[in-house]
Amino acid sequence: MKILILSGISFAIIAIGADFSKARAKDFVDLDDLLEMDELFDGDGTEVEEGSAAIADPLKVLNQTIFEFNDAAYKNIFQPFTRQYVRFIPKEGRKGIGNFFNNLEYPARLTGSLLQFRFGRASRETGNFFINTTAGMAGFMNAAQEFEALQPPKEDIGQAFGAWGFKHGFYFVLPFLGPTSLRDFVGRIGGNYVEPISEPSTQVDSSTDRLILTAVETVNDLPDIIDIYNSITRSALDPYTAVRDSYAQLRALQVAE
Repeated sequence: MKILILSGISFAIIAIGADFSKARAKDFVDLDDLLEMDELFDGDGTEVEEGSAAIADPLKVLNQTIFEFNDAAYKNIFQPFTRQYVRFIPKEGRKGIGNFFNNLEYPARLTGSLLQFRFGRASRETGNFFINTTAGMAGFMNAAQEFEALQPPKEDIGQAFGAWGFKHGFYFVLPFLGPTSLRDFVGRIGGNYVEPISEPSTQVDSSTDRLILTAVETVNDLPDIIDIYNSITRSALDPYTAVRDSYAQLRALQVAE
């Protein structure tokens, strides 16, 4: 019966938000780390105070409604599911799966580096990918972690747009997927076109296989996503603002790297 319940929840997660994994743990950050920053800038490039919104939020009423819907889904559906997943899949197994999918995201990271003319980072990404794909058994082992010179900062296409000077545009919250901005959403779509799982013309030709791979990645990422989401919202007086500001501040840090 437990297996049937877990299977049902898994397919529900796939059906309602297979791309939830794109809003993985890297899209959130603990507020304690972020609020140590001395300066932030809003969407127009003007200085704002610590802890205040660093991104335009003209859709706040709608965003708050979607945020509350997501919050209920995280706590009542995803969180109970992740407890069972963690119970059945050991930590090393989850880590290996995460390494595998992180390795598959090499094309998007490479594209982000090249779009910013950061050829040194692009070469390190390529070296990291080559070692993990070969010595790391198709990426399940992070063999490249032994080589510090092959550990570039994570890049994505949204960061490249930010480096070019494009502002966020405006903030919005997607059902199940969580926070993003117009700039980063466009970047995420671009990333989907160069990642093997997301684009049928690349390495994974079968739509069924892509769905299965995306489902596995989604389920494997959920424990980390839920933990970090809870760390941000648990003690926040205004969880919506806490998540929005965390997202804006994290993206500012990533673009500045």
